Amino acid sequence: MPSVTMRRKRPVTVRTLLWTGLNQEEMREFCGGAFRVIVPKGPSQDSRITAEVFDELHSTWVGVYTGHHVVRGVRGEFYPIDETVLNETYEPADSDT
Repeated sequence: MPSVTMRRKRPVTVRTLLWTGLNQEEMREFCGGAFRVIVPKGPSQDSRITAEVFDELHSTWVGVYTGHHVVRGVRGEFYPIDETVLNETYEPADSDT
């Protein structure tokens, strides 16, 4: 049976863009078109989700809250991340890295 191991995230530089709820064209350009604004479809859907980004790595649309950052990952995938988690996981990097 496999044992639990400890892992540390390698230092990588990623690009992020804050979804303000008003910058949909900028988000679409950043995500290469894999971004769409949505309207919640009833009580079964989280009403805080105002957009979706396509995560190509997992072949699925992922909900984005206004105020979340969208990250372009190391394999070109896109995913949302809350600002608190972003700040705990990543530190600012120079724009030329």
